[in-house]
Amino acid sequence: MAWRRDALELATRFCAMLAPRSADPPPEPRSIFVLRNNDLGDVLVVTPLFEALRRRFPRARIVAGVGDWAAPILAGNPHVDETLPINAPWHNGQIRPQGVPAALRYLATSREAARLAARRFDIGIDVLGSAFGSLLLMRAGIPFRLGVRGYAGGHSAVQRRLEFDAGEHVGRFALRFAELLGATDLPDNRPQIHLAADAVPNEAIVFAPGSGYVEKCWPAEHFAALAKLASDLPLTVIGGAKDRAAGALVAAAGAHVRDLTGQLSLAECFAVISAARAVVCNSSMAMHAAAAFRKPCLAVLGPQFTDAGEHAAQWAYPETRVLGQSAGHPRLWTPDEVWTVLGRLLSAA
Repeated sequence: MAWRRDALELATRFCAMLAPRSADPPPEPRSIFVLRNNDLGDVLVVTPLFEALRRRFPRARIVAGVGDWAAPILAGNPHVDETLPINAPWHNGQIRPQGVPAALRYLATSREAARLAARRFDIGIDVLGSAFGSLLLMRAGIPFRLGVRGYAGGHSAVQRRLEFDAGEHVGRFALRFAELLGATDLPDNRPQIHLAADAVPNEAIVFAPGSGYVEKCWPAEHFAALAKLASDLPLTVIGGAKDRAAGALVAAAGAHVRDLTGQLSLAECFAVISAARAVVCNSSMAMHAAAAFRKPCLAVLGPQFTDAGEHAAQWAYPETRVLGQSAGHPRLWTPDEVWTVLGRLLSAA
């Protein structure tokens, strides 16, 4: 509710009056902490920010604060010196319960928050931009803080901020934090995944029917129907343990389907995508991983999304085709419709 957010922002502003504060960032910071304790796709989409910071501050120690579930995304990343576990109960689908009491307990009593405070970072960036994120940066004693105004609060406690823009790609928006710190040499706005070894390319089409929230998912039954239509193509289904039911449903389409749901690590899922011919998925981590390897991708949206164009502007890439409800298509896409688009995509690839 609006009044709760306003009250939390007021409390954040009050805490900022008592917290360490520098008017300007140090010209050569020794350390930079980047907070992104959100879901898998959220972390993957902002990975170019780390390279931008490395180019701007080559001698700084760059540390990412992420949930344990997302740490493998940054494995092998040469622009990240260290990941710190920040399993904070806000703005992710992994930690329960969430809400003000849980967040305040985490800030006040968690070992993770205490360990962060002991590190004494020079600069802190809350990529999402929230009151809880700003409170964590203040709890850590970070004197120069960056955040976002207009999304989830916390802007009262930062020295520099971005204005939230729903029409801008999330990855490009994240790169603006580096620009706030003087960066002009920016990498491409494309997710970065660093595999230990290159995978051998194959002709398989990867299906990833999972997502963090059911309302965001194209129905598993639709993926299964699409698999039946694609009976002359080798298909590989990937996902976590919670996606096993969907994987089994798709695998029932025939012997051309290999179901690997619940069997692979995150790094192994990345390797499968890197070797694939194309990817069909929800709006999820798989969409961003496909972009990292420049793979053609169909991202089929669930019922929660009512504007496919707006979603594409925020999250898609040149290789991505977002299929969802829009003014010209006011319903979910059917398996037959997606099959038609997939055929065209494969012919053009």
